Amino acid sequence: MKLNDHIILWNHVFIRVMDVRHTIMESGEELHSYRLPASAFIYITRGSARIRMDGAAGIVERFHVLHGGKGLCLDIAVEEILEFYLILYKAVLPLPYRRELLRIMETENPFHMQYGFSPQFPASLSVKAELMYKEWQRPDTLEKLHVKALFYQFVYELMEQLHQQGVCSVKPDLAEQAIRYMQEHYREQVTLESLAELLDCNSRQLLRIFKSQKNTSPIDYLIHVRMNKAKELLRSRAYTLKEIAESVGYSDSYYFSRVFKKMVGVSPMSFKENAHQTEGSRNNPSFLSGSPIAAKKLRRYIVNEYDNHYQYKGEGNTLMYRRSGISMAATLLFCFTLLLSACTTGTNNSNTVNGNTANTANTAGSNAAAAAQAAANTPEAEAPRVIKHAMGEETLTGTPERVVILTNEGTEALLTVGIKPIGAVQSWIGDPWYDHIKEDMQDVTVVGDELQPNIEMIASLKPDLIIGNKVRQEKIYEQLKQIAPTVFAEDLGGDWKVNFNLYMEAVNKKEEGEKAMADFDKRVEDVKAKLGSKADTKVSLVRFSASQVRIYQKQTFAGVLLSQLGIARPASQDKDAFIEVMSKERIPEMDGDVMFYFVTDSPGTTDGSKVVEEWMKDPLFKNLNVSKNNKVIQVDEAIWNTAGGYKAANLLLDELIEYFDVK
Repeated sequence: MKLNDHIILWNHVFIRVMDVRHTIMESGEELHSYRLPASAFIYITRGSARIRMDGAAGIVERFHVLHGGKGLCLDIAVEEILEFYLILYKAVLPLPYRRELLRIMETENPFHMQYGFSPQFPASLSVKAELMYKEWQRPDTLEKLHVKALFYQFVYELMEQLHQQGVCSVKPDLAEQAIRYMQEHYREQVTLESLAELLDCNSRQLLRIFKSQKNTSPIDYLIHVRMNKAKELLRSRAYTLKEIAESVGYSDSYYFSRVFKKMVGVSPMSFKENAHQTEGSRNNPSFLSGSPIAAKKLRRYIVNEYDNHYQYKGEGNTLMYRRSGISMAATLLFCFTLLLSACTTGTNNSNTVNGNTANTANTAGSNAAAAAQAAANTPEAEAPRVIKHAMGEETLTGTPERVVILTNEGTEALLTVGIKPIGAVQSWIGDPWYDHIKEDMQDVTVVGDELQPNIEMIASLKPDLIIGNKVRQEKIYEQLKQIAPTVFAEDLGGDWKVNFNLYMEAVNKKEEGEKAMADFDKRVEDVKAKLGSKADTKVSLVRFSASQVRIYQKQTFAGVLLSQLGIARPASQDKDAFIEVMSKERIPEMDGDVMFYFVTDSPGTTDGSKVVEEWMKDPLFKNLNVSKNNKVIQVDEAIWNTAGGYKAANLLLDELIEYFDVK
């Protein structure tokens, strides 16, 4: 440690005290992978613990002082009741600065250095740490100035004792810090800029250091970590493609599949099947044999790398892979039906008997054209209408009677105007439907989920209209079109009304749809008029799951309704965007006047609930206004987030009316 250089920088930088905390941890209690949100001093006043700073282990006892920079990973295992002060600060070199100062900052940055020692004269440090905490709790500006003065006195005495005791410090390894963070947080949204912000350096510096040490970029390394984790999950039969994609940091399973294929060379489904074949070959020699004697595996009805096999009737958790004869039988039956239909069309035509089969297709086509012309000439026939949708145009006539719907919000749209689909994708929550629609969905066939519709099941239902979404099902659009006329919405954004209008055009219920929407809009305006000053309440929306913690912004389902009502949002969420993935260091951005949160748990697990418990125990969370004021409220994810349609919007409005006590 070049103490003189450190003192020069302490004399020139601008210091801002970010927070002063006092924490007591019970014997046996642990803190795992806590990332320092700023440079920090940790001053132990009682007890002992095993502590790790970026993996470097040691034992700390009473009066021990630790220092680390922003992004340092801290682990604590308490042996004897531990009491300590955490003093967070930020140091900035003001402009203009001399080149010499910049050189020292880049090579000997004291605000990033890691060290720990037991001072010979701890009493004065103890007094100043305790007084800083007491002054920090007071709201007056003058007291905050006093905290800053005490902080400089604390640093002065620390520097003096560091010099006397010849303490050695360790310069943090930015590349290793980044790797440790990515290995622990690969499920979250990680960018080069967010890594640089976390480690308090600039992105060019981090990229240069990382490439020089690891011969790759941080983001390529992150993708490598994610794909290795995905391989582990793909070797199991217990997870759906959607679950695997989310668990390694991808909210879009289609995008995950593209990245996986680019990195690994095969699609996730191919990798999964190959892994299971290799496993099975230990006991089955046919998998090892290339000779005609060994029976080859039947190719299923799969195109564009999609395995559309689901648990029948939607019972239990949908699996990515399933050996089943049902799908194959359904496909063969469907093909046989088409063949039989083609053979029996125009049976009175003598050309078939005479063996002139070449004319059969022409005859069938002529009959179909004649039938269409006859239908068009009937007085009761409705004029064809051209539906412009995300994939082009579709011409429809009349009101469809056998509709298959491939989105959750689309299901609610159909039910709103009295249409019960013959087939629908299962709800994200429920078995297989959300509680608020299950009575209306009795006897409706489950056709997979939004990410993996079961094409064979859809075909077997013989629909006269299929409604889907480009974001979810673009790759299977051509297959769906071969089954029935198909209309796709463009997106699944927070403004569900856009898709609702398209659905109404497709099912020929435009008037009924407009009336339903007018009724809803009137409810919203009535509530907005009665809210008054209550609309100034800043509403925070947070989602917890095993893989991610997110804040939800204005372009989400609940966010759109809050905007329509004129209800305020915290600055971090008052954005025309969808979501942001959070890390614990960003917990303060979750604050507001009230926090509504929902939890995503896979069936049969409580992993998401455990994340809630862990985050709410964090000192940063306990320091939130919503936590102090007991304004943290759990709500139903189906209503606030995943259902996303007309019925859920009305139920969400009901809950907001109740919370804000709108009369």
